[in-house]
Amino acid sequence: MSTLTIETGKTITLEDFLQIEDESCQLINSELYMTPAPNTNHQRAIRLIYDLATKKLSDGEFFFSPTDVFLDEKNVFQPDLLFISEENKGVISERGIEGAPDLVIEVLSPSNAYLDRNIKKEIYFQKSVKEYWIVDLANQTLEIYTHAQKDKRKPHLYLVKEGTVKSTIIPTLKFDVWDIFKAIKS
Repeated sequence: MSTLTIETGKTITLEDFLQIEDESCQLINSELYMTPAPNTNHQRAIRLIYDLATKKLSDGEFFFSPTDVFLDEKNVFQPDLLFISEENKGVISERGIEGAPDLVIEVLSPSNAYLDRNIKKEIYFQKSVKEYWIVDLANQTLEIYTHAQKDKRKPHLYLVKEGTVKSTIIPTLKFDVWDIFKAIKS
């Protein structure tokens, strides 16, 4: 694979994107976004969510970032954690996920909060992601948005420090949100 030089602010194609050797970038509305390495609390939260989510999981599969999710020619995201149900496993390919995951989980970082809360959330629902979680470690909140809800600007479930997280698409995915936040170091 060759190195590709891209001017800042230039619209790029999927073909250009696929030539980039750096794994820490995303294509959002045909614009390249570089993602700095996450901190240890961010990684710890992702691991804890994965551990809690898979305790009783009987089918389907979770994937971690930097798995590319090819939503269309203009949008290739790398969510922190994503789930593909057994019924949807046809979207799994050698290069990544070719279509909408069933569940996407993003842990906010200062560098990505606006994109995750706004632009990416809107695109995920346009592409039929069934459930989208936003975990905010700084404010100790977890928001769940569902494709089925009418007003996608407001969360289906909003928890601050405590309460039960319950997925609408994975019946066995249920845990206390404090299990995540208590493990995060200040």
